[in-house]
Amino acid sequence: MMAGRRDRGWLVTAATLLGVVVAMTLAGACGSSGDTAAPSPSASAASGAVSKDDVVAFVNKAVAYAGENGKEAALAAFNDPHGEFQVGELYIFAYDFSGKNLAHYDQALVGKDLIDLKDPNGKPIIREFVRIAKSGSGWLSYVWANPADDDRPEAKIGYITRVDDDWLLGAGTYGPAAQQTPGASPSP
Repeated sequence: MMAGRRDRGWLVTAATLLGVVVAMTLAGACGSSGDTAAPSPSASAASGAVSKDDVVAFVNKAVAYAGENGKEAALAAFNDPHGEFQVGELYIFAYDFSGKNLAHYDQALVGKDLIDLKDPNGKPIIREFVRIAKSGSGWLSYVWANPADDDRPEAKIGYITRVDDDWLLGAGTYGPAAQQTPGASPSP
């Protein structure tokens, strides 16, 4: 009987250590590149408090990934529902400049021409994404389904950037950060 308890105790300890190692590995894999002062976007997304700085860091990480691994591998990573580019409400979306969706958490949108898509307030979201990306990068406020809140439509602010002359990447956040920046504001 005593040997059985010792075996279970070892198993519980091993499972606990494995959990800690996995958590630390995931935190390192999803953290920002080299910047330990700011919280990782994945940690913020999991806690429900994604800042605009988190969004920019997440998009920049995706752009770097695309540069290092190529467009095809990057799109596969961005579309992986269990990958590092889909964490709670924070996910990478991608469009070509004609408005075709290339990556999204909602796989039903991938491959569709969404250039004429408007939010409930009539804002032409994808046209605005393309306009902003062609100018470099910037922010857009709009209404979108929040995957972390049963896909309820909510105010969202998205950061969009051009990858090259053919496509763009973006991500966004809901809640208080989305309420702070009205309209679209491209930045070079």
